[in-house]
Amino acid sequence: MEEQSANNPFFIDSLNHPLAQPIRKLLTREGRRELNQILIDDEENILQALAAGVEIDSLYFSGDEQISETLRKNLTAGATIHEIAKRTTKKIFENDKMSRIFAIAPTPPPVGLDVLDSVQKDFVVLEELGISGNIGNITRTSLALGVGGIILLNMDPIDIYDRRLIRASRGYLFSLPMIAVSTDDFLKYCKTKNETLVVMDMSADQTVDDLAALTQRLLLAFGSEKDGCSPQIESAATLKARIPISEKVESLNVSASAGITLYSRSKFNRG
Repeated sequence: MEEQSANNPFFIDSLNHPLAQPIRKLLTREGRRELNQILIDDEENILQALAAGVEIDSLYFSGDEQISETLRKNLTAGATIHEIAKRTTKKIFENDKMSRIFAIAPTPPPVGLDVLDSVQKDFVVLEELGISGNIGNITRTSLALGVGGIILLNMDPIDIYDRRLIRASRGYLFSLPMIAVSTDDFLKYCKTKNETLVVMDMSADQTVDDLAALTQRLLLAFGSEKDGCSPQIESAATLKARIPISEKVESLNVSASAGITLYSRSKFNRG
């Protein structure tokens, strides 16, 4: 592991440094696709990625930030550590949220629906959720409650590793299979494999208590709070269930709805 300092020619002190522009590129979807790398903010998230087997190519710190001994000891062998001048860090991140400790890693290989054949736990299906915070919260809850993985419908696979989503999940998305697939391909898989697809519907007769009693693996689908799941998913559902709530409340946030549903299934998933 090679550490850089202000006296080292590899110290990043301007946007003209050869390492500065690749960092800027990784702030965009196009840049991540071109370089086949991702940027992971913050030490906690980097440690979660390392624990999940992600290999770190390089680590960067700025200003008065200190890299903990825990991170140093767990860093991938051969990874380099670079210091960036504070003013240069501001210029690199420009209008994006600035990070004073971050890492660059190869993009994890994509995961396909075939992983469901070897993981006999529930999977969460998220259809076109546009807010990273919701996906991140659901990912953390899914890992905590023993869910097998997340299926993201109609999401560009490169967006799974958007730095905002990594932060929102607290780095836990590296510890779960994250599958990006089209709704059409997902429904074909469900039909071929005879999967039990559950859609949450406030008008359903069954409740999450009924789901708790089921002993087979479920694919639990959630759409946006406003529109719910698409007509395609609704019509393909094997079961529909609701969360009993007060009539004073119109609906629940999707991450809250997912949390309650997954808790009802936690006995099955945690075995």
